[in-house]
Amino acid sequence: LEGLTASTDGKTLYALTQSALIQDGGPNNPFRRQARLLQYSISNPNKPTLEKEYVVTLPLYTDPTSKKTPRKVAGQSEIHYLTPTQFLILSRDSGFGRGQDNSQSQYRHIDIFDISSATNIASPSNDDVANGSIASSTGVLEPGVTAATYCSFLDFNVNSELGKFGLHNGGGQDAGLLNEKWESIAVVPVDGKKGSDGEFFVFSISDNDFITQDGYLNGGKYRYSDKSGFNLDNQALVFQVKFPQGVDPL
Repeated sequence: LEGLTASTDGKTLYALTQSALIQDGGPNNPFRRQARLLQYSISNPNKPTLEKEYVVTLPLYTDPTSKKTPRKVAGQSEIHYLTPTQFLILSRDSGFGRGQDNSQSQYRHIDIFDISSATNIASPSNDDVANGSIASSTGVLEPGVTAATYCSFLDFNVNSELGKFGLHNGGGQDAGLLNEKWESIAVVPVDGKKGSDGEFFVFSISDNDFITQDGYLNGGKYRYSDKSGFNLDNQALVFQVKFPQGVDPL
């Protein structure tokens, strides 16, 4: 499980696998698309209960560095609640960016998925047995299973926007190059109150993956230096968006 979020009333918890489970087409590309979203009632925090379960089909991108499997799955790193049926999702490629052999990322998005028309797959046959598959070994969903609706939303890699702040996707290995691993979503109202006008800032922060030449371990007792030779700062991107009426991400 890689993505975790809760409803605004604190009564429902949602958890999403990073990509497909082994029996649903994982772990190899391009078959690991069918991620599972688990919905738990946490009205009684001492007794969480699985209520529903859905499939989220993750996006594909083309990896120009791979001749064997150029089509790959953009695994997800985080989700964020918007409404009882709609969620933000951070899906991205890997192996591209600051400190990597290739600096040009192909897919870094905060997208939206909607489960209002998706099939509730929660059942003993899907969850309580070792081979409870909802997709084939090549990631094709079983008949009768409808995945969540998936929509593209915010693209991190638009150089015309990044350049306004001295940042870039692809090109030289300098401090303005975007890091590889973007791992988080946070939403804050622009008005600093409740966001009743629908205007919000959407934050995402990268992981530096302990890539530093000036690191310390065990409370400063031991020095640590990453073999790559790079120093990676954490980076943050902030988008201003307007959500429609009825969306309550707080």
